[in-house]
Amino acid sequence: MRKTLALLMAPVLTAGLLAGCGSNGQEPAKSAAGTKGNDASAAKVELTWWVIQDEDAYGTFYDNMIDKFQKQNPSVKIKREIIPSDKINEKLSIAANTGQLPDLQQGSIFWPLSYAYKDLMVPLDDIIDKADFDDAILKSVSVNNKIYIYPNNTTAIGLIVNKDLFKAKGALDLLPKNMESWTMDQFLKAAKAVTDPAKGTYGYAMYAADTGGDQGHHAMLWGYGAKSFSDDNKKAILNSPEGIEGLKFYVNLVDEKVVPPGAAGLKATEVINNMFPQGKIGMTMGNIGHIGAFEKSFKDGTNKPFELDMVPYPTKDGKGTNSVLFGYGTWVWKSKDPAHVEWAKKFTQFINSKENMAELAKIPSVVPTRKSLASNYKEDSFQGKTIKLFKSTGNVGVSVPGYAETRAAFYPELQAALTKAKTPEQALNDWVKKANDIIDRSSK
Repeated sequence: MRKTLALLMAPVLTAGLLAGCGSNGQEPAKSAAGTKGNDASAAKVELTWWVIQDEDAYGTFYDNMIDKFQKQNPSVKIKREIIPSDKINEKLSIAANTGQLPDLQQGSIFWPLSYAYKDLMVPLDDIIDKADFDDAILKSVSVNNKIYIYPNNTTAIGLIVNKDLFKAKGALDLLPKNMESWTMDQFLKAAKAVTDPAKGTYGYAMYAADTGGDQGHHAMLWGYGAKSFSDDNKKAILNSPEGIEGLKFYVNLVDEKVVPPGAAGLKATEVINNMFPQGKIGMTMGNIGHIGAFEKSFKDGTNKPFELDMVPYPTKDGKGTNSVLFGYGTWVWKSKDPAHVEWAKKFTQFINSKENMAELAKIPSVVPTRKSLASNYKEDSFQGKTIKLFKSTGNVGVSVPGYAETRAAFYPELQAALTKAKTPEQALNDWVKKANDIIDRSSK
């Protein structure tokens, strides 16, 4: 579960990043594919690699990658440092301001991209075989048309369903089958069917107390044709007529009482991590990482087991769906030492080769980003269903200057709309103004 929650976080940038940290502009275009057989007498290089580790299986994978690479390149030593997910924002900010960034890092794509605007990251276009990745995935790790993260583990959000609740109400036929599209009206009907306040069960998992899980809010509003940001990432535009209509529908879910009482004051962790696996919620925003955590809680006896499924987000016209990419990858920080940059890129390419990514894909909660590996999954598996969502992802703002601040400014406005302190139009207008001020300030 901690790994899943880490995806809901993003770094807070502070002003005045030290220019010295990014003073080296050299970016070697050498391939890492042929690193084997380097002269053991070559100059020794020690690379520091930060890894956000929350599951033992990943530790085995990373250790194996380090061992294989060091055997092929005896002059290079990889020092892996495990960083707790709840400490990464603060640690990154301090490291960037003091010139103490590591050579490379593995983690959520939500954390680093704002630093690319500060010239602290190394573009990786020359080491990525782009033909084996969907354009949407590469775009999600790019800034100003340059790729800064090598994506290796990507998932996307849908609605995770408690099928047992729907079976008990004789309402299973209200859910879409085989990831088919459905309308907002169908979604509301399904949510009403399993809502039973007397038993403490509600159709949809709503929350708005912090930034956690805010991707689900955006995906729901996109169902009306809205966009959160312009395609060039220079403007917040969610206050469009489509966005306002979407937020009105969202507020109406509170009025229809198909969401937990006091939803505006609930955190995603409480609703998704606790209420849903306890059998109190019919549908929740989630991804394959959540499913793994739910199934673990069933196996260890924390919660009573029930059948899980995944369905897409609804849309107004019942055509298509909307999703948000949750991704992990590897990136290289700028260094004054060209050798460190070169070897960091080589190691990045090595661990993300097709062969090694296939090893990573053996971990149950991992969906590899390479298209050539997608055929390994059955269409009706959670991995197969997730892969279908990749082509329907929208821009939640990961590459927007000041992204973390725009997120922090969003949920108070959502709370205001849900509690009727502001109209949906006023709430979105106020957020867009704040977000655009943040973008303008962060772009300078």
